[in-house]
Amino acid sequence: MAKLYIFGIGGTGSRVLRSLTMLMASGIRMDVNEIVPIIIDPDVANADLTRTVTLMNNYSILRSKLHFGDENANQFFRVELNKTLSNYSLHIKDTDSKSFQEFIDYASMSKENKALTKMLFSEKNLQSSMDVGFRGNPNIGSVVLNQIVDSEDFVNFANSFQSGDKIFIISSIFGGTGASGFPLLLKTLRIGKSFPNFSIINQANIGALTVLPYFKLNPDDKSEIDSSTFISKTKSALAYYEDDIVKNGSINSLYYLADDIGNTYKNCEGGASQSNDAHLIEFLGATAIIDFVNNKQQGTTNKELGIKDISNSVSFDSFYDRMRNLLYSPLVQFTMMSNCLLDKSDYFTSSTFAANRFFGDLYNDAFYFDLKGFCQKYRDWLVEMKRNKRSLDLFNINCGDKPFELVTGVKARKVMSTKSNYDLIADRLNTAIRGCKSKDKCDLFLEMFYTGTQKLVKEKL
Repeated sequence: MAKLYIFGIGGTGSRVLRSLTMLMASGIRMDVNEIVPIIIDPDVANADLTRTVTLMNNYSILRSKLHFGDENANQFFRVELNKTLSNYSLHIKDTDSKSFQEFIDYASMSKENKALTKMLFSEKNLQSSMDVGFRGNPNIGSVVLNQIVDSEDFVNFANSFQSGDKIFIISSIFGGTGASGFPLLLKTLRIGKSFPNFSIINQANIGALTVLPYFKLNPDDKSEIDSSTFISKTKSALAYYEDDIVKNGSINSLYYLADDIGNTYKNCEGGASQSNDAHLIEFLGATAIIDFVNNKQQGTTNKELGIKDISNSVSFDSFYDRMRNLLYSPLVQFTMMSNCLLDKSDYFTSSTFAANRFFGDLYNDAFYFDLKGFCQKYRDWLVEMKRNKRSLDLFNINCGDKPFELVTGVKARKVMSTKSNYDLIADRLNTAIRGCKSKDKCDLFLEMFYTGTQKLVKEKL
């Protein structure tokens, strides 16, 4: 099956990739076997980026221990994450420890060119350091990112691209890196001729997510980023996108997302201090990628997500049936498994859990500890989205010894059994393992949890 290359531009690109990785772990249906993330962000120390890279590394380590075929019913971690670039990131040359004026070699310009440059860029622009990104200045980003096509990493991407592969681009429209990077990258992919396989890439199916403002920043006179300009930047960029991207048919599917009830974050220009809570918009952005790979696009389409109930709290029941059906069972199953491993590990590793005879020394294996670690990151992600001003309230995170009080707004059904709560889960897992066909203990463990929780969701939730 063909690959999907995802270009995540700037901080928003990394944050959406974080949510996508969580959805992939849950086994949501995706008509692709392999995803290749390519992050474009000069701010290599950005905590949103490093957190996402760490998570994708965790995912890849777990995925490398698993084997998938017709005999394995498990869907958790089924899609492969391909790390073709160091830290999944495309290296941008000459941005480390350089100011913008050094990058453009301002000192050696003629008097006339210096005058023209000063008409286009402020003194603050010229002195701006680029190692933390473009600080909300797409005029700087559009100059720097023009060199992407000449990088070795881009050539490696182009060399690996095959007929039938797809491309998706994630960017924000109100900042610097994303707003400048998206149109430049799209133009390169559509009409560029200076890289390998350009004829295939020029004709590829390309989708994109454009994220409009969904948060604000605290005012800070020392920062170059001012969130009061986000809307005016968005209006200008949307007009440009309409004329130069949508009308000329250079994109197959363009997704838009925004939120007018956004959190207010600390004003950080980048680096290790820029780490924001996961957000509903990033979660929905990840579903846009899934929609793109699961549907055949014809021509150019603009897409906006519809929600039945757009209140300050969004639950499964807020989504229309198609979205709810896509998300519900995989996320409930993965959350139920996470609760078992994180809250009841002693119960499920004890000799009283009959299925344990199939797993040998699994509980002393790095795979088991890595899986628990990933589940903890997954839970943290859910908590972050739930505590936002616009809350994504899918689960009762702390349901204690009542595992079927898990889903917000869903009352568990009664079943014909003498067992209840975690005893019922253990019973269904013991039954499920008898039908599992996996030979490897890691595969078997996840197949048991997948098929067991699948039955429990149908019975109880």
